[in-house]
Amino acid sequence: MNLRYDSFRTRLIWPFVLLGYAVSAILSLASFTIFSALEEQAIERALAVELESFYYRSERNPDAIPPTASLLRGVRLPSTELPGIAAHVREDRVIEKVIIGDQRFSVLVAEVAGTPYALVYDRTDTDARLGRLALFLLIATIMMTLLSYLVGSRLALRLVSPIGQLLDELNEKAGKRDPRQADLGFVAADYPNNEIGELVRRIDAFARRLQGFILRENHFAADVSHELRTPVAVIRGAAEVLKSHPKMPEACLPRLETIQRSAVRMGGVLEAMLLLSREKEEGDDPACALSDVVEDIVADCRPSLARRPVELSLEVRAHPILPVERSLAYVVISNIVRNACTYTERGRITITVESDGVVVDDTGIGIPEDRFPTLFERHAKGVESEGYGLGLSIVARVAQRLKWHVELSSVSGRGTRVRLSFCPDLLPESSWNLR
Repeated sequence: MNLRYDSFRTRLIWPFVLLGYAVSAILSLASFTIFSALEEQAIERALAVELESFYYRSERNPDAIPPTASLLRGVRLPSTELPGIAAHVREDRVIEKVIIGDQRFSVLVAEVAGTPYALVYDRTDTDARLGRLALFLLIATIMMTLLSYLVGSRLALRLVSPIGQLLDELNEKAGKRDPRQADLGFVAADYPNNEIGELVRRIDAFARRLQGFILRENHFAADVSHELRTPVAVIRGAAEVLKSHPKMPEACLPRLETIQRSAVRMGGVLEAMLLLSREKEEGDDPACALSDVVEDIVADCRPSLARRPVELSLEVRAHPILPVERSLAYVVISNIVRNACTYTERGRITITVESDGVVVDDTGIGIPEDRFPTLFERHAKGVESEGYGLGLSIVARVAQRLKWHVELSSVSGRGTRVRLSFCPDLLPESSWNLR
């Protein structure tokens, strides 16, 4: 499953941007609302004051002239100067906004001394100022948002840069071919004395423990291999000497050959285990002929079937060359074939070499379905087995290392089929399917 990369830096920047936008937008909206309300209050107060003044003058002089200021004037209705006023006004003593052409007015209609008048306030300039204010506040909001982005980016970079430094160092150390020789530790002093620095210290402690464990495991594997190679070579050499002894009974020769083959196989297993315990080195370009490996396995397994009515057959349909160590291929395929030989009392075992894999079919006892979930785990074995349950776990481990695919199908009491595929391009991840 592919997960979308979610940048920590981006997750830090966005809250700053959203916060800056929200604060600036709220302040701009509040400023525009307050300024608009103040303008409306000023216009309403001006109209109310002029109306009260006109009332007072009309009471003293019925021929008093209505207001004639530049922004506020009074007209008798119906008006020839502003003929559209009466059509837009619906109620007396209610201030209404009226648009006539390019002009905007606030109109207050009232009856003074029995005559209807309209007090008209020209608010064209006022609305223009409000428009300019709105544009200014919009630009201010955008600038504040950009400023928030810059501040957030700066702060996020400052916070994230130690993490990026840690990732770069981890990538550098992970790229080392041999973790036994590379320095896997981290210098906490190179990082800030905060949570990140504490994280580096914890990683450093874990990495050094891990490196120590790797070194101990590799030393153990090397020591065990060295100690076992000598007795295996001695056994092999002794069997060879005994075979060539002139007084060796003819009946003992098959057993000596079995001892010799077992010693060779043990040496191959030791080599395979050593290969699994180390990283692949630069310049490693192994190759082995699959059909030759399978032929050797068949020859090694035939003696174990000598006293049972089981036919072991090999069908070679292709001769692929595998880019792997011969010992690894031998370990994987031999474990599969030996399992078939162990659990087949009668019938047939067929091994087929194809261009992209090996197929092993047997007519043995099969595998119960309840064993499938733990079949490839260490020490997982059936009640009939006398081994240690390591064979299939080794198969799984090597398959994972080589990116091979193991498919197993079985019917209890009727037999088992195992297919080992060598298709790293088609199967990018090692896997094993059970059915």
